[in-house]
Amino acid sequence: MTSESPARTADATRHGFLFRRLEVKYRVDRVTRTALERDLKVLMRPDSHAGQDGTYMVRSLYFDTADYMAYHEKMAGVARRHKLRLRVYGDPRIAPSVRMEVKSRYNTFIHKLAADIPREAFGVLEQSLKRRLLPPASLYSDVAGSREFFRIQRLYNMEPNVIVEYRRQAFERRELNRVRVNLDDELRATRHLDLLDPLRGARQLLARGNAIFEIKVDGVMPYWLHMLISKYDLQHQALSKYCLAVRSEARMSALDRSDAFAGTTFAGDYAAPQAWASRH
Repeated sequence: MTSESPARTADATRHGFLFRRLEVKYRVDRVTRTALERDLKVLMRPDSHAGQDGTYMVRSLYFDTADYMAYHEKMAGVARRHKLRLRVYGDPRIAPSVRMEVKSRYNTFIHKLAADIPREAFGVLEQSLKRRLLPPASLYSDVAGSREFFRIQRLYNMEPNVIVEYRRQAFERRELNRVRVNLDDELRATRHLDLLDPLRGARQLLARGNAIFEIKVDGVMPYWLHMLISKYDLQHQALSKYCLAVRSEARMSALDRSDAFAGTTFAGDYAAPQAWASRH
């Protein structure tokens, strides 16, 4: 691996991304997923960044407070909330960069700020996050996405919480507005928080064969997409990969422990994770 000069590393981080869009998610079984994929291949074009099989891996390291503020705000449907994550695409062992993301929701709309950090600079960033210090100014001084990431992280004292990894098959179509859909399979989560290392201790988050079908539209959803949703009688759900991971950890922790929580039957999707905050 070749080293970069400080100036070049700083330049590589000086960009941000701004999105404002509608996002909806559906949980689909194997049969529905197969039929959806067939229709999507006719209606849309595959993501140009996908591999030869039309898919790529996504790995995200999510941040939260010690009392799981982000989790509870999501479950309560708080109209204005923020999500912090570090993300890599493809094989983390060779990924050229790590993306810092601040994903904010305002009612039904998504506002995202992001900045790419070169792999060579990630070690410095990682140590700064672990020690709860600001990284070198070159990593955030001129980048809106990374400045906002560190502002929120320090404001709420958020820390790395869980890694979620999955395989994504994505499709795009451009009309008056950009439309993107994802089929996310093989969802796994772990408390081993090494973002760029091989995944360890991971557990499945969905039943075998199930997937998350996600729609992202910059503006108004087109008519043909409404018809596709109606064709398969898809029911919109407030699905969050991060919340799935937290609930999975809570259930596994209850099974592992011999105290009063062991044997507790959790109430659906609203199992509170505070009792396990000390495990990360």
